[in-house]
Amino acid sequence: MWPFGKKAKQPEAKTVEEKPKPEPPSEVKLECPICKQTLEKYSKSRFKCPHCRNWIYFRDNRLMTRETYEKLREEYYERRYEESLREIFLEDLAKLGLNEEMFRRREQELLKKTGVTPKKNAVLRSLFNETILKIKDLNEMQERYHNLAIILNREGEETFNILQAAAKTRLAALKKEGFKKVYIVPSQNCEACKQWSGKIMTIEEALKSMPIPIRECKNYPYNENCPFCVCFYDPEYDEEYLMAKFRDSR
Repeated sequence: MWPFGKKAKQPEAKTVEEKPKPEPPSEVKLECPICKQTLEKYSKSRFKCPHCRNWIYFRDNRLMTRETYEKLREEYYERRYEESLREIFLEDLAKLGLNEEMFRRREQELLKKTGVTPKKNAVLRSLFNETILKIKDLNEMQERYHNLAIILNREGEETFNILQAAAKTRLAALKKEGFKKVYIVPSQNCEACKQWSGKIMTIEEALKSMPIPIRECKNYPYNENCPFCVCFYDPEYDEEYLMAKFRDSR
């Protein structure tokens, strides 16, 4: 075999298309916004005009007075605050199984009916009362009652009756799961709540006396001016319940 093969062809170099260079940013007008004197240079933060000795700020590729700068900064933080409120609002709706479209539609319905723009919490209550009855799962129902109480308490509204509804739903859920007795897990930050620490009772007794929520509670987890009882029921795993579960598992 001929020992010398043909020399392999070198791959042709690919032509690289030159990307168009970005246009340079528009030049800053080198003029003091206060005294209108020409400036030879500027700083991309703040500096004093060499002519009138007033502070000049550089923002958004232009020079501005301190008053203009503070106004823009205030508008920026107002937008950020409104955005944060909107995020909290959407989170609150989701916790209640609602969305913004449902809220806006109900808001318009109440406005048309009363002629007055309804408050946010009035719209939430209206939607909540309509949707809560459609929930079949008692644990989910209890969670939504509790979430509504938190939302309203944060706004300074009385939520004792809503917390009572959450407690009743919790007891109904435990009863459905086969429990006979419950005990109270109280807050350790309130003397009125601590008195119920470790208290065991039947579900029927709890439903009859409704020891929690405690009206005299001094907990303020969401609003420093509006109390919110955080006590809750936990199931008591008594011998009867454990035997029933053992029989069901066989």
